Amino acid sequence: MSTLLRALLIGLVATTLTVACSQKAEDAVDAAADSMGEAVEETAETAGDAVSDAVDATTEAASDVAEATAEVVEEAKDGAVDAIEAAKEKAAE
Repeated sequence: MSTLLRALLIGLVATTLTVACSQKAEDAVDAAADSMGEAVEETAETAGDAVSDAVDATTEAASDVAEATAEVVEEAKDGAVDAIEAAKEKAAE
């Protein structure tokens, strides 16, 4: 009978240890999943900020290009007007 009791006791201890280890493993998995979720959220936020910054920089660059183009067009227009005036004066002479 003592052999049977010893076997039952060993089985009970082994089962208890198995359940305890399983619980610790489950807790570790939950902690890892939470950590991964936070990392994904931070990565998404950083990516969103980078996209927003890129849009702002692109908009600013496009505005600068448009302004520079307008200045070049105005200068070309003034040059063309001056050339026409000079041609008219030459023709009048």
